[in-house]
Amino acid sequence: MSKLYSQKYRKEWESNPEFKGWLKPFIGDDTRAYCMYCKADFYAKLCDIKKHKTTQKHIQKAKPYSSTQSKLPLINKNIDSAKKAEATIALAIAEHCSMLACDHIGEACKAAFSDSTAATHFKMHRTKCTEMINGVLAPYFLKKLVADVGDHSFSLLLDESTDVSVSKYLGVVIRYFSDTKHTIVSTFLGLVELEGGDARSIARAVVDFLNKCCLRKEKLLGIGTDNASVMTGINNGVHKVLKEEYGLKDLVLIRCVCHSLQLAVSHASNDTLPRSVEYLVRETYNWFSVSPKRREAYKAIYETIHCGEKPLLITKVCATRWLSIEPAVSRILDQWEALKLHFALTKSSEHCYMAEVLHSMYNDPQNVLYLTFLKSVLGEVQLAIKAFEGEQVDPLKLLDSLVSLIQSVSSRVLNPLAKIDVLKEPIDGYISPKPYLGYLFESESAELHLVPEDEKTVHKRCVAFTISLTNELRVRLPNNIEALQYMSVFNVQETLKHNKNLGEIEKIAKLLGYSPSDMDKIVQQWRAIHLKKWNDTNTTVGFWSEVWKFRDAADINPFQELAMAAVAVLSLPHSNAEVERLFSQMSVVKSKLRNRMSLQTLNSILYVRYGLKLSGEACYEHKLPDSVLQLFGTSAAYSFKSASSVAEPAIENLDQNEDDLLFL
Repeated sequence: MSKLYSQKYRKEWESNPEFKGWLKPFIGDDTRAYCMYCKADFYAKLCDIKKHKTTQKHIQKAKPYSSTQSKLPLINKNIDSAKKAEATIALAIAEHCSMLACDHIGEACKAAFSDSTAATHFKMHRTKCTEMINGVLAPYFLKKLVADVGDHSFSLLLDESTDVSVSKYLGVVIRYFSDTKHTIVSTFLGLVELEGGDARSIARAVVDFLNKCCLRKEKLLGIGTDNASVMTGINNGVHKVLKEEYGLKDLVLIRCVCHSLQLAVSHASNDTLPRSVEYLVRETYNWFSVSPKRREAYKAIYETIHCGEKPLLITKVCATRWLSIEPAVSRILDQWEALKLHFALTKSSEHCYMAEVLHSMYNDPQNVLYLTFLKSVLGEVQLAIKAFEGEQVDPLKLLDSLVSLIQSVSSRVLNPLAKIDVLKEPIDGYISPKPYLGYLFESESAELHLVPEDEKTVHKRCVAFTISLTNELRVRLPNNIEALQYMSVFNVQETLKHNKNLGEIEKIAKLLGYSPSDMDKIVQQWRAIHLKKWNDTNTTVGFWSEVWKFRDAADINPFQELAMAAVAVLSLPHSNAEVERLFSQMSVVKSKLRNRMSLQTLNSILYVRYGLKLSGEACYEHKLPDSVLQLFGTSAAYSFKSASSVAEPAIENLDQNEDDLLFL
């Protein structure tokens, strides 16, 4: 008779979905199994286990443990703390240093904090760090930005630039009213690689990029650009193409005030001032910039004259920014005597022709007078530029700064009795017979005792420069003044007046493309807004933020349409300074040492940096949501492992790595 076979309990049965959670071995007898629900044992045979599963007793006992009941996930605190550490380090790397540093930072943390569980489980080097920034952090910050923009109207600041690898990019900065910050925000939206430099290529790139970012182009209210013809051309400029070919018929074009001021000063100087003035400033910088020996020799002379005080460096003059000459002019005038002595000594010691030329120029008192005049005039222009370069400025103050600049410059040569609007008419026919070019110029002219003919020549050229500058400002700035006038209508004092100019608010509503019914609501709300007492009346943006948040007893905002129109107008750009700051950041991130960085990585790092800046938090203070932390270390976040991303595809797939990753 054959031997009876005894079936023993098999551990793999526990992973079977039919038995999972309730089947266990019976302790003390490996031929029997045990049910955790019924608290009963039976033979460890597959047929007996299945038979037990179908009994009424087991079915009733299993109901409280049904699979429909949600189960709490098993949390590994060590792994979660390690992910938080990796996220914090990735934020710090993106904000402060290169990816290569991550290789040592992780190991340094393990060595320094050996008793920390987070450091023990920390596993991130440059490859993972780069992919986490590209696949997790950048999409998180971009999605957060798009959500903050919401359904608000917004403006774009556009400018072209080339990076260190000579790739041509379009820098895009978005300006909008933030519901979370309750203020007007200008922040980075993206860098777009351009296929061509013509207007249609740029316009197509802008529209495609807005679609990728899930932003409606219909909400695009205005664009701010420099004065390049490809952007502002009336026939084939980007603004014209967007209006006619993409249906943005109410799109507003704002030329950068800072660029306009630069061009106005540059044209005025080219037409009136001698070229020797700019040559003197430029070559003085060049003389010292290439020779430490010359700097040390000059330093010794300056310290001897000024009792040990060290000289300030002569600043460089930018070829494309004529106003950069102003700080250089100020320093040269402050150090004039020391520079004059230096070139007197070096012309013979170095036997250099350039030293002889500069020595003769420093010995010409006419150059002192020209520089003194420029210091005074350009100082006023620089103050106006600094006002427009600010991030949070009152539109009414900007309008006052621009109007005051034109009036102040023209008043130097304008006849006080002349009845003329310098913002609308040329001043050539209203010049004073004895123009007053400022105290600095007049006092310096009296001290120098120039030959009458030379003094007359300098005086005539300076008057011509002032007239030319005033006319250039009048011609170049009317659009900017008009835009600022629209913004100033929503100034707190103007808004809370009892007797308002309804024509202005109607004009603005038409400019924004509102329907007649919405225009009627805006006008009625404009007439009634002063009847409510408002608390925040110190700043224009703060006031309209309070109006935007206001709710009556029925939880309805009775000024909703007016508030939307106000924040839309306040979102119009006034300068391209934020784009220039973006390009400065781009040059820092993608440097000569990191010249093969892909566009995706460059964009991702900038998203993190600007996202942290917008949140007002440092890299170690920002708290990432758990849903974002869980993506750290998962294969879905790796671009080379997953074609689809973890967040919205339109936001995630902004750009694919076009180059092999080189993490420097």
